[in-house]
Amino acid sequence: MTRFLSILIFIFSLSCTSKNENTPENEAKKPVIAVVNYPLYYFVKSIGGDHITVYFPSIEGDPAYWKPSSKQVINFQNADLIIANGAGYAKWMGKVSLPSSKIVNTSISFEDQWIEANEGLAHSHGPQGEHVHKETVSTTWLNFKFATKQAESIHSALVDLLPGHSQALNENFEQLQKNLGDLDKRMEEIANSIRARQVIASHPVYQYLESGYGLKIISEHWEPDEMPNDDQWNGLKETIKDHPLGIMIWEDEPLEETKSMLNDLNVLVAVFNPCANTPETGDFMGIMNENLQQLKQAINAKNHQESALVNPI
Repeated sequence: MTRFLSILIFIFSLSCTSKNENTPENEAKKPVIAVVNYPLYYFVKSIGGDHITVYFPSIEGDPAYWKPSSKQVINFQNADLIIANGAGYAKWMGKVSLPSSKIVNTSISFEDQWIEANEGLAHSHGPQGEHVHKETVSTTWLNFKFATKQAESIHSALVDLLPGHSQALNENFEQLQKNLGDLDKRMEEIANSIRARQVIASHPVYQYLESGYGLKIISEHWEPDEMPNDDQWNGLKETIKDHPLGIMIWEDEPLEETKSMLNDLNVLVAVFNPCANTPETGDFMGIMNENLQQLKQAINAKNHQESALVNPI
């Protein structure tokens, strides 16, 4: 009897083991894809869907100037792929040991079109403190044609990593490609209505928007949560004397007092958020659509103002 019970227990244990091997907890884990900014997170997640896990640490401020902790570096090292922006973005990557075989430089295909910064003025921007805009401009995704190329690099890397899911990855990429193409088309239309007028930018981060769509942008170094000082206002007034400016684009909503003084100078405000970090609400596509809508509204308002001056009632 005892022997019979022992045999039953043994068979039962084998059955349990077999069932446990088929449970989700024991299935192969999804590959981890580490990214250095939010646009890349959005592209990776849009293409990879539920077939991957995306690692993008919580970052306060601009990810371009972020410095990871030792633990966060290890997380990047252990990822299956490390999706880099390229164009000098996230310089911390060159200061730690990362497996080169895992790194995907998403902007390498248009390296010959990277833009060199033409100034090196130090200023504050987020909790990282004072830093300098120099070397290569890295906000490549603001040219939506380049953003599409970056998404193509990600798609190719994910297909290589997950060949068994290539159909789903292809379908997801095609949808993302279409969405980015729609943004590009809308931006082209907006640019056609603005090219004759120079635009002011609160920060020198819009160079790829400028070059990609034939715009003329004059960059300042103004923070949205700080009131510009007298020197900054005087500099802007001098700029306005030399150029027919009417619109100023900002990374975030400026102070009401700043907007009021700009309005007194006949300069309208449009928020064009580069969306380098995770937005509080919405996603990359929603933020970019809102950017284009704000820019279009500012252009229409400026055209209406000028028309009223030329043709008063």
